[in-house]
Amino acid sequence: MEAIELDDFRAHHAGQTYWCGTWLGGCGHQLFTKLYTDRACHFAHGPDPEHTSTCARKASGVSSADHLYIKHGLLDWLAGQDITATATIPRDADGSIGRDVLFTPAGHDTLRVLLSESPGSSTSGEEDPARLMLGPEMTPDPDVLLRQGYVNRIQLVPDGTRRRIQVGTERHGGTTDWFDLDEVELTDSGLTTPAVEEIRRLRSTRRPIGVWAPKAPPPQSRLAARVVSDETHGIPSQDRDAVMAALEQAVSDGRSRTEIRRWLNRAEEATHGGATAEENHLIRAATDALLRLERGVGVPTPREPTFQERKALQKVERLLSVLAQHKTHGMGVTLRQRNQLAQAAEQASAWLTDEQRSQVEEWQNDPEPAPAPRAPQRPRGRSPRIPVSRPERFNGARLADAVRDVLEHAARLGKTVPLTDLCAQVKGLGELTESDQVQVLRRVRPTARPRSAKPQRPALLTALITTEAGTMHPVYRHLADHVGHHLPPQADSAWTDTVKILHDRYRTP
Repeated sequence: MEAIELDDFRAHHAGQTYWCGTWLGGCGHQLFTKLYTDRACHFAHGPDPEHTSTCARKASGVSSADHLYIKHGLLDWLAGQDITATATIPRDADGSIGRDVLFTPAGHDTLRVLLSESPGSSTSGEEDPARLMLGPEMTPDPDVLLRQGYVNRIQLVPDGTRRRIQVGTERHGGTTDWFDLDEVELTDSGLTTPAVEEIRRLRSTRRPIGVWAPKAPPPQSRLAARVVSDETHGIPSQDRDAVMAALEQAVSDGRSRTEIRRWLNRAEEATHGGATAEENHLIRAATDALLRLERGVGVPTPREPTFQERKALQKVERLLSVLAQHKTHGMGVTLRQRNQLAQAAEQASAWLTDEQRSQVEEWQNDPEPAPAPRAPQRPRGRSPRIPVSRPERFNGARLADAVRDVLEHAARLGKTVPLTDLCAQVKGLGELTESDQVQVLRRVRPTARPRSAKPQRPALLTALITTEAGTMHPVYRHLADHVGHHLPPQADSAWTDTVKILHDRYRTP
């Protein structure tokens, strides 16, 4: 996450705590979010001056949690097919978490995902390959490949801050075709991909020797039929020109196999009654491009987005969301925001979705607001000077006294005050800019003194100002730093202690 996203994360999960999970070799100690502006924000262990924590999770890569992503991802995928299922992750003999995940779908046989070799997790030659998925580290049984013609595999690829599941079908011969979950089904015969259907069709087709028959088109699966009939990207199949233009764009941009295959099916459907020479040439070019992608001939190894490209993609998503909110509330869009969106979209161009591309184009083509009319020039020459009325400066001392009264009343009741409520109770405070509000809050001085003669830590009355969620307001750190009360990076406990001190000083004896 970036810093602005971590701020939102903290606001939505205020008051929650995080712990290093022992299932993945963690130490069980508490974790805290680390905010950075020059690198990726992340979770980190708390201070351990006595070095009592020995965490093995730090040495594990992101793939060590793949079985957890697979468990949740496949359960959601099954639920999308209206299949109720349960999932279990067996433990090894030593009590550690295993490397296989077992799914029990209602009305279907058990589905097994085996990510790596571990005690008690070996494959059996009698196991149905349609109900088994192997991880990238697993070596398939050659006899199964020879007898069945395929084995199914599973992998996870980075997708922003998440990991996306892909299912692959490895053929006898070593080639593997990878598919997203929206192209995979769980049928009565097991896990099915377009490659599995093709292998089964070829193995079930019998021809007498010496008799030639034209090759019949492969029957479409129910999933493929849904994809063809669906109005992808809002373009109906009957719109022939739009379908052919989308196919040409997908080929020229080097889109994924899934998208090229989708538009190729739509183009063949649109030209079923006959095609022009240009349309035939485009369909042949798309077929060749799809074949190269599926066989990996002349196609570079697909790369992952770089760190800068991921940041640019996140910036595009954030700017599109901000601009949409501005449009909803009738707010204007500045030229600087347009330029930021254009630069980020250009840097992340290879990873934008079609919907994001169209949104970026809409904002770039949106007419810019007309500039405000310039005031008429005053004629040259001497003219009597007219006094200029200046806005009245706010009374900082009066506002500070009013703020102090509200905060002291809250302290006597043992409560805190959100900043929005404070602005509503103190007339004129909400109309000030953020910097002027800070100037007012710096003037707030408490009237109560410590009850005990023992020396106590200084406590600012403004510590009682909170966010809407009841957590420490960011302005308190600024005010504390101004008077020399420097807070630690994780200041929640220090802030809580300060609030308790204030409540103790003001409570009624």
